[in-house]
Amino acid sequence: MIRIGILGCAEIAFRRFLPALMENKEFECVCIAEEYDKSKLEQFEKEFGIKSAENFQAIIEDENIDAVYIPLPPALHFPYAKAALEHGKHVFVEKPSTISYEQTSELVEIAKQRNLVLQENYMFQYHAQIAEIRKLLKEGLVGDIRLMKASFGFPLRAANDFRYNKALGGGALLDAAGYVTKLARLMLGSTVKVDTATLNGLEGYEVDMYGSATYSNEEGDVLQGSFSMDSYYQCCLEVWGNKGKAFTKRIFTAPPGYTPILELETNEGKQQIELPEDAHFAHSIEKFAEAFGNDTLRMNMYDDLLIQARMVEDIRGFNRNKV
Repeated sequence: MIRIGILGCAEIAFRRFLPALMENKEFECVCIAEEYDKSKLEQFEKEFGIKSAENFQAIIEDENIDAVYIPLPPALHFPYAKAALEHGKHVFVEKPSTISYEQTSELVEIAKQRNLVLQENYMFQYHAQIAEIRKLLKEGLVGDIRLMKASFGFPLRAANDFRYNKALGGGALLDAAGYVTKLARLMLGSTVKVDTATLNGLEGYEVDMYGSATYSNEEGDVLQGSFSMDSYYQCCLEVWGNKGKAFTKRIFTAPPGYTPILELETNEGKQQIELPEDAHFAHSIEKFAEAFGNDTLRMNMYDDLLIQARMVEDIRGFNRNKV
């Protein structure tokens, strides 16, 4: 049994993480702590029966706890993940892992030295639709691929949302762009790189609010990505080939019980292909547990963390003097 503690009463912990965790027999959620709005603790205790700890440090120092889940704003990931790793805890951290390549690299080094799991929760990568789409494309669904496009964006949220707070690690680059970047890694492989990128701000906001990036690999395959935090909702992947075009609209956020549809257009007409229903958050938690005893999986997670952080850093580099 893996005993886990939660640092922070975030919405994603309440809506997604804990419902999935409670279904997994390998875990026991021991406690939760909140340091910024302790009134939230009551809701978690009532819904899930979780005891509350005095503060984050109490969970980190508890020798009876094996792992921590960190759903805090991005700028707080590094100090608490570092402290947890240094106290021998495995870490399941919400995306992005940190706000810089330097910070992520330091966490990876600590985790490696101590043989600890360090997982960044881009859960959509574990949805069965990803594997199915890649399989269909490899089988020639649209012929030879000419271009891939991915978009992830959503309307404005409440003004006090951490995504608009620079000090807390806000901005589209560290939020929506991370999803597109991770998908580029999945579709283009380990040689993926950022060719160019742009970040844009909006009047009244201190962070980047939307942007785009172009990714490619050694084989010359290309994915164009766009991301936004003030837009009409988009969550899609399009693949254009010499024999057709495929499109799906819930590539990042397909919930349990939802059947994704891949729309195919060819010279023969249009077709809708049902993709598998799945529960990607549950699978992400399963991967976390699996990595405890799987050295290869742990090492792959370290590599993926560094590739993701490097690409995010590269996007920032293209816009160093802009936003």
